[in-house]
Amino acid sequence: MTRTDSTRTATVDQDYYWRPMSSCPVGSKVQLLGQGGVAAYGKWNGKDNFWMGWAPLPKIRREE
Repeated sequence: MTRTDSTRTATVDQDYYWRPMSSCPVGSKVQLLGQGGVAAYGKWNGKDNFWMGWAPLPKIRREE
């Protein structure tokens, strides 16, 4: 379920969370959450401790 957060500046999904870096695939493009709370697209090298979490990329649902 999505909703607008308390600041009314972002839409969030109540059942979707950042995943732990221990499960992040190395060398594959993902969303990465930095120490400052800013997200970026990139590839994790398996060593960089700057990233706090990751999420898979969204995809387009194909019409059937």
